[in-house]
Formats: sequence, structure tokens, C-alpha cells
Amino acid sequence: MSMNRLQPAISFVSEHGILLEFTSADSHDVDHALQQRLHVLARLLAQHAIVGPLICDLITAPGSLLILLHDGATARRVLRHTETLWNNTTHNNPRQEQTAVKIPVRYGGSAGPDLAAAAQYCGLSIPEFISCHSSADYVVHNIGFMPGFAYLSGLPEQLHLPRKTTPAVRVPAGSVAIGGSFSGIYPTTSPGGWHIIGHTSLTLFNVQADTPCLLQPGDRVQFVIEESVI
Repeated sequence: MSMNRLQPAISFVSEHGILLEFTSADSHDVDHALQQRLHVLARLLAQHAIVGPLICDLITAPGSLLILLHDGATARRVLRHTETLWNNTTHNNPRQEQTAVKIPVRYGGSAGPDLAAAAQYCGLSIPEFISCHSSADYVVHNIGFMPGFAYLSGLPEQLHLPRKTTPAVRVPAGSVAIGGSFSGIYPTTSPGGWHIIGHTSLTLFNVQADTPCLLQPGDRVQFVIEESVI
């Protein structure tokens, strides 16, 4: 299986799970182009008829795609079809036809208790930091950590921050944060080690909704300044 010169490691993680790994699981490099291509592949697989009778779920992660099969599905047939679709993704730009999900944000104050320290660390004024964060174009790299938590790639390099040395015990749901080279939004109240710079009133995860996660892998995201406390 050539997968268009990118050779994935193909393994069966269960009787019904095929894992395609294009990068090692412990790699810290973020390959945005590869991840976008994986999102396109997952969408193409979901749009084809084989998803109903053969595939029950598709899960993207950094540098990999997990394909979960129904009982009786033939792995060889699924892999052949996956290879064909993968080769076709070289001609797709997944970002051109997508409308960005707009996230209103209150920056600073009680909504963003770490904003001032984050701006100081980056050598920026608070207004410069907010402008830089809100003007970037983000993409949902993957969902992880907890249900509905979207790792957003596209954070400007000057805003990259190491995680906190001491995580917060309680981070409110809706908190907009930065950790490493990603921005993200906490979907539920939980402990967390990212820097909290703002808050959104949007619900990121609702288990009772038809689509529980507001943000899906491959979605474009834009932060919109609702209010800022300087």
C-alpha cells in the first residue's frame, strides 16, 4: 500500500480497528499540511457508501487515522479504498470551501486571569497580544484531552507559551487558553495547565446534542473580540 509515497505504519489495534500512523506517536513536530490532508481523507471516507456497511467510526489524531470497522468488514477492501481516496487528497485544499466557526471571546480580567503574564512573557503589550491572538486563522488539529477539547493549530509563533509548571485545579468551562504551540477552549470545568487568556459563552460540548462537539477536526476557527479588559 503506497499511500502516495507517504508510508504509514499500518497496524490492527483490535479485531475491528485499523491504525494508520504517518508519524510516530511520541513525535512533538506538528505537521499542519499532513493533518489537514488526514482530515480530508476522513471526510471523504465518511461521504462514501462504505462507511455504513463497513466503517462505523473514524478518529483522527496527530499524524494518524484510526478506522473502526463493523463486524464482518474486510480490512483489505477498506484499505484499498482508503489508498485511492488518500491519493486524491493531493489535489484538495480543505480550507478554501470552509466557513470559519466564529468564537466570541472576553479577553482579560476575571475571564482571562493569565493574560497579563502571558503578554509579558511574549514581550507584548496586552492589546498587541489580544490583536495577535484574535487575528490568526486557526484549524482544529484534533480533539483530545477531554470530550470536545479542540487543539487549534495556527497560533502565531510569538504567542507560543510553555505549559504552566503548576496546573490550575479548576479551569471554568469556556476558558480560552494557550499551551505550547496550540490555542484551545476548555469545554467543561476541569483542572488544566494551559494559560487562560479569555472566555467564551459558547457551549463546546453537549452530550445531548446530535453532534456533541461544536468543533470537529479540520474546522476553521476565528476568535472574535467581544470584550477586553486591559
